[in-house]
Amino acid sequence: MNYDFIIVGSGAGGATLSKELAKKGKTVLVVESGNNVFPLPFVLEKSVEGTDIFTAYGAGGATVLANANGMRSLEKQLAEFGIVLDKEYAELEKETGLAPIHDSLLSHDGSIRLLELCKKAGIGMQKMPKFIDHTKCTRCGNCSLGCPSGAKWTALSFLREAEFLGADVVYNTKVEKVIVQNGKAKGVDCISANGTVKYYGNSIVLAAGGIKSPVILQNSGIKNAGQNLFIDICEFYYGITPDIDLSHEPPMQLVNTEFLEKEGFMHSTGSLKDKSKLKYYLKDNVDAYMNNNLFAVIVKIRDEAKGRIFPDGTLSKTATARDRKRLDKGGEAARDLLMVAGAKSDTIQKREGLYGGHNGASAAIGVVVDKNLQTKIDNLFVCDASILPESPGLPPMLTIMAIAKWFAKKW
Repeated sequence: MNYDFIIVGSGAGGATLSKELAKKGKTVLVVESGNNVFPLPFVLEKSVEGTDIFTAYGAGGATVLANANGMRSLEKQLAEFGIVLDKEYAELEKETGLAPIHDSLLSHDGSIRLLELCKKAGIGMQKMPKFIDHTKCTRCGNCSLGCPSGAKWTALSFLREAEFLGADVVYNTKVEKVIVQNGKAKGVDCISANGTVKYYGNSIVLAAGGIKSPVILQNSGIKNAGQNLFIDICEFYYGITPDIDLSHEPPMQLVNTEFLEKEGFMHSTGSLKDKSKLKYYLKDNVDAYMNNNLFAVIVKIRDEAKGRIFPDGTLSKTATARDRKRLDKGGEAARDLLMVAGAKSDTIQKREGLYGGHNGASAAIGVVVDKNLQTKIDNLFVCDASILPESPGLPPMLTIMAIAKWFAKKW
């Protein structure tokens, strides 16, 4: 079969695009490298410098393991390329139920009390916009483990709608490269459980994410892909508070973006109840934190897009000198926030090492793709975080979906 569209990847961009195109009557094939299972396995990539990079592969992509955060980002930067997303954002907010985290999910001795303390201290902490149905949420804190109660919206719902509308989806099928004939994309070369397979389509859209899409592009002859990777580098600061308990709330429940434009960093709150995951961060101190009111502040920066993804899939990414300055300033402010919450200085600990999970700019608009998201190869497009022009320093999921909606309206 020769499809109208072959979409590589089923995450935020791929699932949204498949649903929108299927609604328009287009024949669509989604090719997914991972499994059709729930929840997806947690995947930790490491750069050659040792930076942790979180991701997920399978039905719904990283949306399944994300913390359900939805924020508009890079509006000014994308508008410079003619990508204005006001209508798409409004549509998505309605379709997904996106809204600031509901008061019923916050505890009076937790975030509600913390918001009061921050207001008195002049700290601009606010409720995080969430893809969470508060009527289903059990406040288990396991958003990043797949949400056992089904309260968290994920791209799986768009993917299932696309299938209902006639889209085909194949799993455990890794796209190696794009089939190009006379300068035009004609299909994809894949490896599946049953061996090699080719699929053919009129337009090929890579939506495999900021790490995998540039590998496919490089293997398809686009050598400048993969050269400008950002990951929204993060550091964690932990403290023990006497009377602020966030453990009965969804993670990353509050956010402070007042430093983002001028200083290049933001804060969000969190707590972890999964001991094995927490031990990865706190090593031998895990018991002391598990047995008290653990309070975490995440420092997330707009890192310089100077990482690199190579054709074999290996990564190079670490903090630049500017990144380090932003992390240090963010860390100072994180300590101040912890102390406002009542944490004593001797309980405040920074997690060692760098990590990130918002992977993009590796096929940036204006560099690898044009304003229509097309590469130099006719009929080959990219529609995921790869095309973002720079680090947003904010959760990019909503923006990726809005771009996918905007792109689908062109057809």
